[in-house]
Amino acid sequence: MYTNFSQQNMKTKIFDVNLAYLNDIAGGSTEFIIDMIDIFIEQTPIYFTQLGEAIQQKDWKATADSAHKIKPTLAFVGADELKDMMSVIESNARKLVDLDTIEKDFLEINETCVLIYEGLAKAKQELLTKI
Repeated sequence: MYTNFSQQNMKTKIFDVNLAYLNDIAGGSTEFIIDMIDIFIEQTPIYFTQLGEAIQQKDWKATADSAHKIKPTLAFVGADELKDMMSVIESNARKLVDLDTIEKDFLEINETCVLIYEGLAKAKQELLTKI
């Protein structure tokens, strides 16, 4: 099942990065939140590269596995709509359905992640002033 998500909707949400969940699990520790932001910014592009390669190779098991690995990182920073899109990619790859939509969805998520990185960098700078 393919769900069409509004890219404009995502861009609006992403600029206003939601760190509520991260703040919750950090117990309000600014240092922990900054560390997690750094990890997200460093690791997520690696995961996206792996996912992109799997999609290009039409390796649907690796695609599903990579998408599964990325989902919690997106939820971590409040990118729930992107997490839902990643769930669709994972499900479609596992079930071998709507395979023609996977690359387009991946490119949309990947492009939107640039906005997440920008939003997280801004949030990190604001947090650094509190230390």
